[in-house]
Amino acid sequence: MSEQLSQQPEQLKQQFTERIVALQQRIDSIHQDFADGRHADWSEQAGERENDEVLNALESEAKIEIQQLSNAITLINNGNYGYCQTCGEEINPKRLAVQPAAIKCIKCAE
Repeated sequence: MSEQLSQQPEQLKQQFTERIVALQQRIDSIHQDFADGRHADWSEQAGERENDEVLNALESEAKIEIQQLSNAITLINNGNYGYCQTCGEEINPKRLAVQPAAIKCIKCAE
């Protein structure tokens, strides 16, 4: 297990949990925006439809990230975080720093 992970699994779980909460708040805000309804003006509605597409994409990305972070927390709890799920080798700590929810080493991810 990498030195970085062995020193801070609880810190990582806390960071991931905080990020999940922030993402869930973003999703809640998106849902509130949808619940606010539509304008009667057709030109305003066209702009709102474009906005809806952006909000849907943001919501989808947030849900994916929440799932990845939840999976990472499960791996931490199981003692498997930081190891490639394909080859079993340790994932480079630099990769985890950039992509904390990575489940494959660089070699297996390619």
